[in-house]
Amino acid sequence: MFDDSTKKFQLGLVYIFAVLATVGISPFVVLRYLNGQTLHALLDLSIVVMSLSSAFYSYWRGEATHATLYFAAVFYTSGAIIVVYLNSPIFVLWIFPVVVANFFLLRPNSAIVLNIVAIGLMVPVAWKMEKMLDSFAMMSALFFCSTMAYMFARLTEQQRKRLEIFASQDPLTMLGNRRLMDQELRLCVEDFTRHATPATLIVFDLDNFKAINDKFGHSAGDQLLVRIGEMLNKRLRVTDRAFRFGGEEFVLLARTTNLENSLNIAEQIRQQIMQDIAGPEGQITASFGCASIRANESREHWFIRADNAMYQAKAQGRKCVVLANEEAALA
Repeated sequence: MFDDSTKKFQLGLVYIFAVLATVGISPFVVLRYLNGQTLHALLDLSIVVMSLSSAFYSYWRGEATHATLYFAAVFYTSGAIIVVYLNSPIFVLWIFPVVVANFFLLRPNSAIVLNIVAIGLMVPVAWKMEKMLDSFAMMSALFFCSTMAYMFARLTEQQRKRLEIFASQDPLTMLGNRRLMDQELRLCVEDFTRHATPATLIVFDLDNFKAINDKFGHSAGDQLLVRIGEMLNKRLRVTDRAFRFGGEEFVLLARTTNLENSLNIAEQIRQQIMQDIAGPEGQITASFGCASIRANESREHWFIRADNAMYQAKAQGRKCVVLANEEAALA
């Protein structure tokens, strides 16, 4: 979800920088060559060529890899530094867009390190300026530009992380929501197709939950859902994922787990709900359905099989576990 958006954004940046480099630097290639500045022209040309190469490579890959982004940041920074050293101090202006661009290409901490190196290499250039005040002004401007860009990048990254949580988490139970569940199931299907990695869905629904809401109000029902979420979060394995599918229905994704082992997990959760979680009128029970992923099966069909098994548990008297396409139930 957000990973895809980030990748698209980074890919767009590579394209934009390629266009900007071509439009903004190509005229310098021609002018320098006509003025006999062959070395300068070759340097400018290399920047244009490398920016276009990065764009074509990223287009071919379908994404801007981390290696591509790091290479682009280091290459653009190095090119700008060399341009400054080969020309008059006024060309230090090229450093300003570079220190800002680095925060778009790299993580804030990586970008600030690269920028510190770049600004440090500008000290000899500033030292050559006629007036000390001009030298100080140039270094201060670079420092403030990089610092403000760093603060903005950190704030943006923090906001992005918060948005990821809000977009993928159920606000009541703090479990994953349906959007995140769909993404995780897709990854499991891909892992099973490539590496035959087993995975099992455990779907369960609280029995007679509607009666609690009708009799005691939704606040009482919400408190039960919160406690279910807390229980699942505490007992999850590192490889497991838990989601609130909707209402009083929950889904546990047990990776590297076959159908037989999922029966034990589901039964443990079923008993824990009965023992540790009480409603306004006493004991709470739940009905469970389990289904392991099959070859050439879509994530939608996989979930439907687990959900149907849960409804079979309801039909068999509730508070039991039913395995998909199995007659036996554990009560």
